[in-house]
Amino acid sequence: MNALPGRWLLTAVVVIITAILLSPFYWVLIGSFMTPAELFGVNQTFWPRHFIVENWSKALERLWPHVRNSLIVSAASSIGTLLITAPAAYGLVWKKPIGRTALSSFMLVTQMLPGIVFVIPLFIVFSKINLVNTLFGLILADMTFTVPFALIMLSAYMKELPYELVEAALVDGAGPFRAFLSVVLPITLPGLVTVGIFSFLIPWGDLIFALSLITESSLQPLTLELYKAFGQYGIDWGFLLPGSVLTAIPALIFVILASRYIVAGVTRGAVK
Repeated sequence: MNALPGRWLLTAVVVIITAILLSPFYWVLIGSFMTPAELFGVNQTFWPRHFIVENWSKALERLWPHVRNSLIVSAASSIGTLLITAPAAYGLVWKKPIGRTALSSFMLVTQMLPGIVFVIPLFIVFSKINLVNTLFGLILADMTFTVPFALIMLSAYMKELPYELVEAALVDGAGPFRAFLSVVLPITLPGLVTVGIFSFLIPWGDLIFALSLITESSLQPLTLELYKAFGQYGIDWGFLLPGSVLTAIPALIFVILASRYIVAGVTRGAVK
């Protein structure tokens, strides 16, 4: 019985902290149904007096042509990242090639640098090989961040792989490639899904590379179109707020559907 008040107090603290952390998302969602006058008026309310659904219809109409670009870039970056890092992480951990420590350190350093550091070099290189204003160029630019991140995560996850199963498959006559496909990939599926999801979300929310490498309107992703709400004479809140929610919805659904794999992958692949 003495522990009951402590539990209620802990629950109340957790609820309050959660409410504070979620309050910006609440205001974005509720503000998307308000007029600017109501949103920034003197008499603030926690609920719209009149729901302005026109904000959503206009934002959806404006953002819809750019959904395809974001989906292509994010999906291609995620798939390309997994194709590169899954065998690379397995090789680094269990095949122990020369220079693996230097490569791991280099990948870790790239995660410490801000994206703006890579913008100018990438723009110069991509300009010379005609990859500016192409979705393929944007995919490659985003993979400069997703590949090191995925390699670090998967390397930590591969260390927990029971390599005896791979050896057993090799003894039974399976080749290295078949053993990798039939043994390693099924066992590491939660980690692969986790890395794949994060490798999808990073390009989905990217603005730096898109702003620097894409100037053609028809190729711009969602984030770049949303950035246009910040105009020379003010901010178009009627587009920015519902547009932000619409941009976040696909990523949120994606994460919720795969939450089981994310929890398992992060827990097993965590660096000790």
